Amino acid sequence: MSSTEHPATNNEGNPPKGPPERPAYPIGVPSKFSPSGEVQPFPGNTILAHLGGPSTPLYAALLPLHAQLAARSSSSSSSKLYTLLPPESWHVTLFEGVCDQVRDADRGAPRGTYWPSDLAADAPLAECTAHFAQKLKGFELLRDDGPPYRMRVIGFSALEVGIGVAVEPVDEGEKARLRRLRDRLSQELRIRHPGHDKYGLHVSMAYFLRWMQPDEEMEVKSVLDGVLAKSLDHGGILGMEFELGAPEFCEFKDMFWFERLFYLGEGRESE
Repeated sequence: MSSTEHPATNNEGNPPKGPPERPAYPIGVPSKFSPSGEVQPFPGNTILAHLGGPSTPLYAALLPLHAQLAARSSSSSSSKLYTLLPPESWHVTLFEGVCDQVRDADRGAPRGTYWPSDLAADAPLAECTAHFAQKLKGFELLRDDGPPYRMRVIGFSALEVGIGVAVEPVDEGEKARLRRLRDRLSQELRIRHPGHDKYGLHVSMAYFLRWMQPDEEMEVKSVLDGVLAKSLDHGGILGMEFELGAPEFCEFKDMFWFERLFYLGEGRESE
């Protein structure tokens, strides 16, 4: 270093840029959950496949982890770290719909990014859901793109927004089928989210309410690593293969419940 350089400046004599400032809360707070963990109104619609019930392999395998995380949360002496989602809400999102609180203009995004381009930008959510329903009731699930969709567990998602199980199609053929389905839905509904091409399939189990302290992160990782270390024969989930059924067009008022309106390909409302 020459005598004219200073460690706190760059070549232009300006202070170096530090890391971007971290938001006060993780994504989802306070929009989906309050800082203390109460679920908040966050209505929208989506296309997903529920895991089913306790009789399905992955659902059954996740119940002990859910119980362990619940016990850890209730016994902690520090402020609440996460809110667990009820098991009956567990699902894999196949195609993101819309959220009433997220509009293109609010995000400075082009039309058709977070809200359908063929609907008024300020249209009520109910109008959007009816608009989608009319299109989806006539949406044909082509033979090569229909259910079941064969999936497998590949681990846990990065501990940023919450705790989620990362999944993927079992092979390239299944990946291509889901990609075609997602592309067709995007074209039909006139909406294409920023992460459309690289959307990470997952099962959300919990949302973080605050940023973790290092010791908390180690503790949560230890719990999750323990699950991954188990074999499939002894309650493990890593590498578990499972099937998703027909895509469901759902509406939701918050993150605790996703109400099925009908299955894609049926063209009728569920009873």
